[in-house]
Amino acid sequence: MGIREKLIELEETAGRRFSVTITAESGESAELIVENCRCVKSCDDNFIVLSVGATDISISGTPLVIENFGIGSLKITGRIHSLTFEEN
Repeated sequence: MGIREKLIELEETAGRRFSVTITAESGESAELIVENCRCVKSCDDNFIVLSVGATDISISGTPLVIENFGIGSLKITGRIHSLTFEEN
């Protein structure tokens, strides 16, 4: 199952819409935008855990920078190595 399919499945079970958008160029920093984020559970230079609906999203990378650019919306930049989705 790909990221897109997993997000659709989680959105249906959570009952609340959220979206994750990632843009990257080869060898460059990536930009990850998460909408409807409830809270940041943990955050350091290499690992971030977000609570989104009934799901935790774990982001691993170097160095990660998190910015809040709206109510419930976050932008994370850096070299993103992995995304993990875990149901609460």
